[in-house]
Amino acid sequence: MSEVIAQIFILIAYLAIALMSVTVPTYAIAISYLARESSKSMEDLKKRRKDLAEKLDQLKKELEEKPGVEAIEGEIRKYKEEETELKNRLFSLSARGAVGLPFVFFMTALVLASYSIHTNIADSSLLFTAMASIGFGLVFLANTLVAIERAALRPEEALLPAFRVAFKSGATVERFKRGEQKEITIVVTNYGKETAENTQVAFFFPPEFDVSPKRDYTIVKQESAFTDYPGYNATFFDVPIFHIDVSLLLAVLIKMPDKLGRYDIPVSIKAKRIGKSEHTVRVEIA
Repeated sequence: MSEVIAQIFILIAYLAIALMSVTVPTYAIAISYLARESSKSMEDLKKRRKDLAEKLDQLKKELEEKPGVEAIEGEIRKYKEEETELKNRLFSLSARGAVGLPFVFFMTALVLASYSIHTNIADSSLLFTAMASIGFGLVFLANTLVAIERAALRPEEALLPAFRVAFKSGATVERFKRGEQKEITIVVTNYGKETAENTQVAFFFPPEFDVSPKRDYTIVKQESAFTDYPGYNATFFDVPIFHIDVSLLLAVLIKMPDKLGRYDIPVSIKAKRIGKSEHTVRVEIA
């Protein structure tokens, strides 16, 4: 058996034992947050389902005039992504995610390493499998640690984004004529559990849009290549106080692109204590 491979197997065995000993106390910490997170997750999912049902009813009435089918698909897709995020977080805090699967992967690595050392077999496939088992176990363990940190540090508001962004129709997709100059209204709703203070809402319009100035917002050209959306025109709305269950109607005067196509408009919302959330609405030029 190669001396180098033997030493690697010994290291893997020690590492697996050390990591196995970490999984149990990690789960002990995770279980203290699991009940609270489960309760809040179910509450958030219930709220999202109600919101989804209301939006679908509203969008179905607009199928003939607007891109209702795509808007409905977008709403369903967004809901599924949020539901998956919540379920993944709960799984990482559960016994299976926090201790079960990591322990199994670490134990597999330990067994393979012990077998290779005992039989003096230099098998590269066993070495690769043992290292892969350590890697998979570390992924599950890291996910649990991240979930614990989020549960411990986040405020008591909803787990999911506290804000909902859509056009005035309730859809996240709207259709306009090319070259049309129009004041579009984007609605931002505070679905959180606390009043948002010092809120800044930014809409990032692609270079194909001409944004006209108004006193309600500030236009800032994203010149630097180090910005999130270089070349875009950003409009910033400052909202000192944004109360719970209140919707802001933010209107921007723009000239639509001359080229047909679909254009995503990123929306960034920053609020004191609540943090930053990212959203997207889409404009179709037809």
